[in-house]
Amino acid sequence: MARAGARNYDLRVRNRTSRRYAVAARNWSGLIAASGLVLLGLAPGANAATVGHIARAGGIAGAGGIDRAGGIVRGRRTAPAEIRVGTVRLSKCGTAPVAYCGSIEVPLDYSSKESPDISIGFELLPPTAAKVAAGTILAVEGGPGFASTGSEPLYVAQAGPLLRTRNMLLVNLRGTGNSNPIDCKGLESWPRPQHQYGAAFDKLVAACGKQLNHTWRYRNGGWVHASDLFNTAYSARDVSNVVKALKLGRVDLYGDSYGSWFAQVFASRYPQELRSVTLDSTYQVLDLNPWYATTAVTAREAFDEACSRSPACAAAASGDGSAWQRISQLASRLARRPVTGETASLNGTRMKMTVDELTLVNLVNNAGFDPIVYQDLDAAGRALLQHNDPAPLLRLAALSIGFDDTNYPLPEFSDGLYFAVSCTDYVQLFSRTAPPAVRLRQYEAAVRREPAGTFAPFSVTQWTSMDQYTEAFSACLDWPSPVHLVAPITRRPPLVPSSVPVLILSGTFDSLTPWLDGASLVAKQMGKSARLVRVANLTHVTLQDANDACAASIYRRFVADPGNLRHENVNCAARVAPIHTVGSYPEQLADAVPATASGGNTAGRTALQAAAIAVAAVGDEISRSAYLSSGTDLGLRGGTIVLTEGNKLTISLHAVRWVINATIDGTAVWNKSTGVVTAALVVHLAHGAPVHLSATWQPFGQPAKYAVITGSQGSRILRARCPAP
Repeated sequence: MARAGARNYDLRVRNRTSRRYAVAARNWSGLIAASGLVLLGLAPGANAATVGHIARAGGIAGAGGIDRAGGIVRGRRTAPAEIRVGTVRLSKCGTAPVAYCGSIEVPLDYSSKESPDISIGFELLPPTAAKVAAGTILAVEGGPGFASTGSEPLYVAQAGPLLRTRNMLLVNLRGTGNSNPIDCKGLESWPRPQHQYGAAFDKLVAACGKQLNHTWRYRNGGWVHASDLFNTAYSARDVSNVVKALKLGRVDLYGDSYGSWFAQVFASRYPQELRSVTLDSTYQVLDLNPWYATTAVTAREAFDEACSRSPACAAAASGDGSAWQRISQLASRLARRPVTGETASLNGTRMKMTVDELTLVNLVNNAGFDPIVYQDLDAAGRALLQHNDPAPLLRLAALSIGFDDTNYPLPEFSDGLYFAVSCTDYVQLFSRTAPPAVRLRQYEAAVRREPAGTFAPFSVTQWTSMDQYTEAFSACLDWPSPVHLVAPITRRPPLVPSSVPVLILSGTFDSLTPWLDGASLVAKQMGKSARLVRVANLTHVTLQDANDACAASIYRRFVADPGNLRHENVNCAARVAPIHTVGSYPEQLADAVPATASGGNTAGRTALQAAAIAVAAVGDEISRSAYLSSGTDLGLRGGTIVLTEGNKLTISLHAVRWVINATIDGTAVWNKSTGVVTAALVVHLAHGAPVHLSATWQPFGQPAKYAVITGSQGSRILRARCPAP
C-alpha cells in the first residue's frame, strides 16, 4: 500500500507552513556538507556521519542511559558537545530542545558476509526535566521515504509532557535522511506533479532500481543487487541494532502511515524490545489487498458525512442528492469538458491550471489526508455544475495538487526509497518475480477482471492512473526482479505477545489507510493486547492533524501507563468537531447566503450578505495558510492577502473579492493558543454604504459554535451570526 500520498499535508498539518521546510532544506544542506554525506548515486558506498536536523521546539537536556563521565549535569547553562550513550558517542546537533546525533554501521546485505556497510543515522532527545530517563519513545516516519528526524517538531509536540521524563529517539530508516539517502535524479527532478504516472514516469522508476543495482560492490568486487535490500525487514533490523547499541531498554514505539507498517514488522520480529506500540493510521502487512478498494468506499461515506455534519454545506446542498452523487456528476462533466483557467499559485502569483477527471481522482484521494479537499470540493463542484463557475475548483486543485502532490527534496524525502520499498514489499497486481513482459500481461488482465463499478464514478483505468505516490499500481512494472526475498513478517497472528499493549488510532475520514478492512484487520492481527480507537472527523495521521487534541490526550495517557489501555477513557474520540465544510461559492453578492440576524439588528439583507462573505474570505485564508510558500496570497476573484505567521496568524486583506461585485479590506488574527479568530473588516459594495464589522469564531469549534458578528452599515446596526468557516 504505497502511502507517500500524505507526504506534504501529512508532514503535516494546517498550522505548519511550507516556509519552515524551505528553512529545513537549507539546514539539511549545511549539515550534510559538514558531515561529508554523499547522496546515493553520486558516490557508491558513501557513508553518513553524525548529522542533525532542523529548528527544534522547546526543552532542555538530561539523558537517561548516558555515560556519567559525559553526562549532562543539571544546572549547566549548556549541554556538553559530546556524550556517550551505550556504546555510541553522540554529538550535539540541536539546542532547542537539546538533541544529540550519531550513526552506526550496518550491512547493506544482511545475508552476505561480503556486504559493504551503510550508515544508519539517528537523533536522541534527552528528557527535559529528569537526570535519568524513565523510558524512550521511538518514533518512525512514513512515506515510505521520509526522514524521521525531519518530523522532529511534530513528534515533540505530540508527545508533549511525556518528554519531561523520557528520551525521544528518531531513526532515519535506510535510504532516508542521513541514512544513505537514495538519490534517483530522474525522480527527484520530475517536473510534473499533476502527471506522476504513465510510461515515461514508470521508466524513471525502473531506472532508479537499476541504479541501485550498480551503486555498491561486495568486498569480492561484484555488484550488490540492492534494489530489494531497502526492504522493511532489513530496516527493522537496523533500528533494532540502534536500540541495542544505545542500551535504551524497552521502548515505546510510535509509527504513522508507513511508519505504522514498519512498526508492525518491527513488533513482530523484536517484541522483546518493546514496552508499547502505537499505530497511527495503519494498514495491514498481512493479507493486503493490492486494489485497496475500501479507499473508494471510505471516500464515498466521508464526503457525504463532511457535508451533512456542516450546517453551511447541509443547508446549501439540500435537495441536491448526496455529496458523492455530486462528485459523480462533476466527474462526468470533467470527462466531457475539462476546465482550464488562471488561478492562484502557492507563491501568491497567477498560474494556469487544468482540471480533468484524473485531477478529480487525485483530489478525492488527497482528501484522505488533507481535510481542505473535504472542506472545499463539494461547494467548488456545485459552483461549476450549477453556475458554470470554475474559479473555486481551479483554486482548490492548484492548492492541493501543487502542495500535496509535490515531494520535498532530499534529504527530507527520498523518491527512490519510496519505490524501493513499494516495489519490494507491497503486494502488486502482478508477480514481482515474473519478467517485465509477463508482469504487464498480468497487470492488464487484473485491470480487465476488476468490476467496472469498484471505484465508481471513476473507471478502473482512471483510478489506477492516479498519482503513483499515492498508490503504485503500475509504477513497479519494470522494477528489477528481486534476488533477496525477505518477507516483512514471517509469523502468523497474533503478531505480538499479550504483554505488549498496542494502541491503534484511525481517523473516520482517513480514506488513505481506512478502518474498513484496514485498521480493523490490523487490530485482530496484532492480538488481544491491541485496542482500536476511531477518531471522528479526522483524516490520515490523527496525531498530526490541526485538530488533534483528543488523539494526543489518548496517546499520552497510553504511553504513561500502557497497562491501562483496555480501561482507558476514549470518549472524546466520538466528539471531535466536524470539518467546517464550505456551503457555497457565490459569484455575486446577491447570491450569497446572508448571515442570520440576531437581536438588535437593523441592517438589511445586503449587509448580512456582506458580513457572511467577509467571514468566509478570512476562513478561506486560514485554511490555505499552511500551504503557501510565501507570505502572500490572491483572493478567490481578486485582491491580495498578506499573512504573518507566529503563535498568532495575522491576515491582512486588501481589496479581496470573494464575490465579483464587492471588495473586502481589514485584518483578522487567529490565536492558535486559544483557537479563536478575531476580525475587523470593511466590505465595500458596488452600491450603498460600506459595511463595517467585527467577528469572532473558532475554526475547529463544534457546529453549534457560530461566528458572532457585530458592526454597522451607515446608521444601521449589524448584529448577526453565521456558520463558522
